[in-house]
Amino acid sequence: MKTIFFDVGYTLVNEDAVWERRCKEQAETEEAKRLGVSAEDIYHEIEKATIEGLPQFRTVIERFNFSTMVPYHHELETMYEEAPQVLKALSQKYKLGVIANQLDGLRERLESFGILKYFKYVISSWDVKVMKPDIRIFEYALKASGCQPQDAVMIGDRIDNDTAPAQSLGMKAVWIKQGFGKLQTALAAKNPPDYEVENLTELLKIF
Repeated sequence: MKTIFFDVGYTLVNEDAVWERRCKEQAETEEAKRLGVSAEDIYHEIEKATIEGLPQFRTVIERFNFSTMVPYHHELETMYEEAPQVLKALSQKYKLGVIANQLDGLRERLESFGILKYFKYVISSWDVKVMKPDIRIFEYALKASGCQPQDAVMIGDRIDNDTAPAQSLGMKAVWIKQGFGKLQTALAAKNPPDYEVENLTELLKIF
């Protein structure tokens, strides 16, 4: 391996507080109140969408036929505490990159966490106008890094968005079982990742 690419949400950063707030705010809309939809109902539908390999919040909006979607609060994200140590160690042996479905300002958020310095390549769906699981965003990242697929690995929390599309191009893939993505066991059985880990620290046993 020459280049290691990371997803962001539930891979490098913990989004638990974000989703708790988002479900609560969506349930507090007049529309949700009128339909009798609770925050717990919304959270459960996010889990179901993840298991089915569907876009999470967009699927919830469609299933409840909501006309409005409350925002995602990036300020509530918290970095997994082991991330800096793991990234520092890996960056001494490999080139590191990011391939993520993110809104504008990804580099600034990574900088605010103090980890931007470890990444040579930052590929955001906002910048390239292509979202995972579309393989074009992976192809873009490989081209930008000058790395052949067989020399690259993708690390992410989701089988549908991260590991499976990367493997379809010939990349290796590591499933990090954090957040909603850890529910995708059925998808993992159909599309087995090369490696499975429970947290970032376990990556140091592989690389």
